[in-house]
Amino acid sequence: MRRLISLFLSLLFLFMSVNVTAGKQSWHQWVAQLKQEAVAQGIDPALFDHIFDTIPGPDPQILRFDHTQPEHRITFYKYRDTRGGKYKIMVGRRELQIHRKLLQNVGRDFGVDPCFIVALWGMETSYGHYMGNFPVIKSLATLAYDSRRSEHFRKELLLALQIVNSKQVKLDKFKGEWAGGSGQTQFLPSSWFKYAVDYEHDGRKDIWSSYPDVFASIANYLAKNGWQMNQPWAIIVKLPADFDQSVIDKNNLKLVSQWNKLGVRTLSGEPLPNQDLVASIVQPDGGPTFLAFDNFRTLLTYNNSIYYAGTVGYMADGICQKSNEAPVTPRLRHEKSMHHKVHPSY
Repeated sequence: MRRLISLFLSLLFLFMSVNVTAGKQSWHQWVAQLKQEAVAQGIDPALFDHIFDTIPGPDPQILRFDHTQPEHRITFYKYRDTRGGKYKIMVGRRELQIHRKLLQNVGRDFGVDPCFIVALWGMETSYGHYMGNFPVIKSLATLAYDSRRSEHFRKELLLALQIVNSKQVKLDKFKGEWAGGSGQTQFLPSSWFKYAVDYEHDGRKDIWSSYPDVFASIANYLAKNGWQMNQPWAIIVKLPADFDQSVIDKNNLKLVSQWNKLGVRTLSGEPLPNQDLVASIVQPDGGPTFLAFDNFRTLLTYNNSIYYAGTVGYMADGICQKSNEAPVTPRLRHEKSMHHKVHPSY
């Protein structure tokens, strides 16, 4: 009986798979339908044809990446030291010095700490040195045609076509990582429309090659997602032996004064600072225990990973801790002094 049930389920699955395949549009049918939608949204038909004449079908490499993303876990420290280690911090200090006046202006205009602008820039594209080599429209078209999130990627694809249609970037420069993020900020097209800034006032939001636009776009992203200037992102803390582990959750918010009453302390054993702020306890695998503030949650909007947010914060601290040795502006020096008070290093 069990064999019969197993055979029946196998045949049912095969039948469903055949029907799905048979009912799916061919690539050329799908592109023709997409063209109608794109042209209705104002895309130049000749431009559309030019682009898709060079894309004969879904990219097998992109599909492979989409279906075989790595599952193995590594510790926080391994992730941090791989993605944001000493060398990347050293380069970040140099970039902070090179662009100090521009970063000061951007930081002032958007109310965002320049150290975090540089850290995110370094985290995303190694300070603009590696932005990815996949043609964005080809990537998004592949994922929109054959993906578990086809509707999401179809919307991104149509927005990408709008970006090229409005001459914001040349097609041969419109490249990025395999899932469609591009530029030195690694924005998806929807993020470009929402957060990219024409800081140079030249009519283009150039996140690909303009430092002013890149820095302002990162700052604008942080500002619009709740960045609080001169507030901490996180501090490392220690928990009492009898601490209730069930309350360790990035979404479990309490006043710092409440965490203080529960016995949470600084690494030196002192009562917690910033008693009137709201925070959560975060404990990444193989990493320190963080008291994470609102700015930590803002970093999570860029990439919803506590490993990622913790590494960006670590880089920002490292970039600023020794940059007082460089001839930076008084404002940046003051911000770094504030930074030291609330962001102890690992």
